[in-house]
Amino acid sequence: MLAEVFFYGIVIYLIYKIVFDFFVPVSHASKQMREQFRNMNEHAQQHANDYQQKSQPQNNPQPKSKNVVGDYIDFEEVKK
Repeated sequence: MLAEVFFYGIVIYLIYKIVFDFFVPVSHASKQMREQFRNMNEHAQQHANDYQQKSQPQNNPQPKSKNVVGDYIDFEEVKK
């Protein structure tokens, strides 16, 4: 009887140690890694959006100045 209680006590203790010394820290670390990957992905996406906005030309039409220099000369082809 005493041996059975001692045996079950040791088994319960070992299960407790395995769960709280291995599985809980592993799950905590995997949660932190997912969070870091999500942050890195958001950061990279933000950089891509910033780069794309800077590389696109702005749609601010600027009036083109027409500098008229002299008269207009019509081009005519010269055939030989």
